[in-house]
Amino acid sequence: MQLAYRENIPQGNWMYKPEIQLIKYNIDFQVDKWRVPPKRNNPFFYCYWNKTPGAEIHAGGKVYPVTPEHIVLIPPNLEHSPVQTAPFNHSFIHFIALPPFDSLSCIELFPAEQYSSLFRKRENEFKTSLSLYSLIFELMLQIPEEHFCRRQISDERIFRAWRLISLYSSQKLQLDDIAEKLNMSVSSLCHLFKEETGISPIRYAMERRMERALMLLADIHISIEDVARKTGFADRYHFSKAFKARYGVTPVQMRSTLSAR
Repeated sequence: MQLAYRENIPQGNWMYKPEIQLIKYNIDFQVDKWRVPPKRNNPFFYCYWNKTPGAEIHAGGKVYPVTPEHIVLIPPNLEHSPVQTAPFNHSFIHFIALPPFDSLSCIELFPAEQYSSLFRKRENEFKTSLSLYSLIFELMLQIPEEHFCRRQISDERIFRAWRLISLYSSQKLQLDDIAEKLNMSVSSLCHLFKEETGISPIRYAMERRMERALMLLADIHISIEDVARKTGFADRYHFSKAFKARYGVTPVQMRSTLSAR
């Protein structure tokens, strides 16, 4: 089956579509006892700003105080330990961000004075969400490019293959379709793709499908069956098996994590 290509992929610059989705947030609540696991390592971002001190994040042998002076951004898949030292006033955002944002490997700190005006509750949920999305994009803009550790793709054909796989991650990957469009053999495509990116195109496609599934699971109105269908799986069973192999938990368990307060 041919991929339903919806756009021409330019040879040079292209318009990047950043994909970020809020999972949940709480802007202003008092924490007397912080009921969080002693260690966390989840495939989504944590963003913290506390109006009063009383919390720390321990990660990589370092201690990051969560204080009124700084907004703390914890990247996905980074093992860290939240520690409470006193009661505190807490603000947080949990969100999912697709490549290249998810390649961050260290905690980032930002001056709260500059950005805290966006980290607040507004007159309704719609405007509050817009403000928080604005905050996330502002923070991402401040992160040095070298902190996004993914390799640059020098071969234009492989860049186009990478882009096509990213665009059509919800469809079943047909390598021969992509190779034909790029005037390459399948074997050359696979060899050069792994040489440029470090992983095979099949594995890269699966990573994108799993990340898309995370975003969909954050919406409790979408059934697990629909998540499976929207990410290109034949049924819920095959989706659940692939999802657990990637994240170590079932889609149901991940949805419970995403929706937990």
